[in-house]
Amino acid sequence: MRITPDNTQFAAYSRLTVSAHLRNQLRDGTSMTEQQEDLSFSKFQELLDEEKVVNQKNAREMSDFHRSALETQMNYTDNPKRTQEVKGIMEKAFALGLVDEDNTLINKFDQKA
Repeated sequence: MRITPDNTQFAAYSRLTVSAHLRNQLRDGTSMTEQQEDLSFSKFQELLDEEKVVNQKNAREMSDFHRSALETQMNYTDNPKRTQEVKGIMEKAFALGLVDEDNTLINKFDQKA
């Protein structure tokens, strides 16, 4: 699989992994090495395509943290359509229960699929 800069699913995946882990590290002082392993990108895509709730406990609307970051990006982007697509993917991930309470993608170890 080739990931290109315009791949909106990878942009959403990155926000739910790298960005969220970095925020948690800065907020809580946790090390990136202390984080459990996230779902792979290919598994993330597969679960989005299946459109089944993976973890009912996690199923909810997108968090304020991610919504705020996307709204900020909308103010500075030259491609608002792409940002809206990323937002839609992230909203779907939240609705399917793919995002933990800490705003990061679920770990491969706590999947309920």
